[in-house]
Amino acid sequence: MELIGRLLKMATNSLNQEFNRFAQQYDLTGTQMSVIDFMANCGSQECNQQMIEQEFNIKRSTTTVIIQRLVKKGLIEQRQSATDRRQKVITLTARGRELAPKVREYILGSEEQLIANFTAEDLHQFKEILKFMIGEGEENGSK
Repeated sequence: MELIGRLLKMATNSLNQEFNRFAQQYDLTGTQMSVIDFMANCGSQECNQQMIEQEFNIKRSTTTVIIQRLVKKGLIEQRQSATDRRQKVITLTARGRELAPKVREYILGSEEQLIANFTAEDLHQFKEILKFMIGEGEENGSK
């Protein structure tokens, strides 16, 4: 019997390896690349650490390390919020904004390849299964 959890883990590993291969040319990890994409497309010019934690469902300590490394690479910067002095906001630097379209292009191309062999119904069902597994599905009252 093929275990669904094992197959999902293998698929996740495969996707992560592909992202990491692409990101490597920019001295980034796939996760760092995803954070840059999120920040570039989050709707506002400013993000905060909690937004990143929620988007990627990661711990505060993990997010802190990602932010520190992106700051060190000169791709993002942190500063105090103008509206809430207790908050730090995170913005892309000019280098980060320059890299963001390349990252977005890769992510969209990867998505196109991923969905090319499936029907709209297949994709809808698969998304519902994934949402259920991470606690966001219709069964849990969301949507």
